[in-house]
Amino acid sequence: MLIHRFAPLLSLGLSLLFSSHLLAAAQPLNLAEAKQLLNSNSWKLKAQAADVQAWQHQANALDALDLPQLGFTVSAIAYEKELNLTSPLLPAPVATDIYKSGLRSTVEMMWPLYVGGRIEASQQQILARVAESEAAQQQVSQQLEQRLLDLYFGQQFALEVFKVRQQAEHTLAQHLHRAQRFEAQGQINQLNRMQAEVALAQGKRELLQAKRQLEDVAAALQNVLVSKESFCLSTALPLPKALPETSDWYVRQALASNPALSQLHAKQHQADQQLAIEQSKFMPEVFLAGSYDLNKHATPLTEPDWKLGLGVRWAITSSTDRRQMVASANTKSIEAGYLIEQARSELQQGVESSYRAVQQQLEQFELLQQDVSLAQRHAELQQKAFSSGLVTSLDVTDSQLQHTSAQLQLLQSAYGYVSAYSQLLLYSGQLSQFEQLLAPVSSAALCSGAKEILNATH
Repeated sequence: MLIHRFAPLLSLGLSLLFSSHLLAAAQPLNLAEAKQLLNSNSWKLKAQAADVQAWQHQANALDALDLPQLGFTVSAIAYEKELNLTSPLLPAPVATDIYKSGLRSTVEMMWPLYVGGRIEASQQQILARVAESEAAQQQVSQQLEQRLLDLYFGQQFALEVFKVRQQAEHTLAQHLHRAQRFEAQGQINQLNRMQAEVALAQGKRELLQAKRQLEDVAAALQNVLVSKESFCLSTALPLPKALPETSDWYVRQALASNPALSQLHAKQHQADQQLAIEQSKFMPEVFLAGSYDLNKHATPLTEPDWKLGLGVRWAITSSTDRRQMVASANTKSIEAGYLIEQARSELQQGVESSYRAVQQQLEQFELLQQDVSLAQRHAELQQKAFSSGLVTSLDVTDSQLQHTSAQLQLLQSAYGYVSAYSQLLLYSGQLSQFEQLLAPVSSAALCSGAKEILNATH
């Protein structure tokens, strides 16, 4: 019966002991190291890098489009030619047959001199496709980095919540012990003592919930880092501070360097080059062509040993309607322009919304700091008043819960600031500025403090 009564407490103690063991074996990991781990391990980044490389290979493959094209042909031939020779010097026409066979080897050359700009447009189009892939790579990298920031400081936030819940549970346990002593002395009734027990039970449930949330976010961080190791995060959750720039500055940066916008510009450039390709089909083509027979004894008598000539080719008709193809390419370019304008509008809205969210979290944090201080003072006074018999146990637990709630709201505001600020920097392409928020903290001290918290017994 006694074991059954204390089973939840024993379970919580064993769980905390297990977490403490894992943390003790974990290596400190600061934010910069986490970014390096992400960049080296992320399969998504590796896939995007491979896509960039593939398009770069295709671009390299088109470098020689405007150079002469050489070919080598070898063929086995046999032919017979009947010749009739007449001459005033001959008494009668002479007929003879010439038969030859052998291997004929020929070198051919074709050099496009002018094709209406199609070669240059094709090369520019593939380079624009490379630029699109590079912008996509940058976007994926920034999105993963922003996700890393959310999870890294999400784990720090969850750990701080765990600390608050643990301290609240400890305070409620002390209050219950005091209430039991006062009940035994006849200073309070059974109801007051039961109120303290109910509050402590709630505190234990909330502590367990906080621990589960900490484990969940730690597992999500491991997944993003593609690592099975557990880490002791050594960069503390930063405190909110005023933004270094105005909203307009972030908007300008977003319009200048946001990778999603860069992708759309690259798509429009591809559409423009496709329009140039379609228009070039109306133009004549000028080329230099030639050939040289390496094995002259097998060359037919009616063909030269070598030839070189300048040619012009102009397609009068085509199996496709070239005007419609030009109209289609032009419409694609117009479509890309509309998408760019829409993206610019949405990007500006997103930056301004994120900027307001950052400001709101900063204001909330500053106000909540005062609330935490007042709630702490109120809880201390209620404890003293309870010891003097001036208030009930419910008054004490309510004040403690208010203090805990104020602390959690303060932490939520700090984490909300980090999330909103990283989103603002993601929109504006300025994630490298995030480090300006960070204060130098001893890795060993921070990890040691976390271990002490999880090592606490109940």
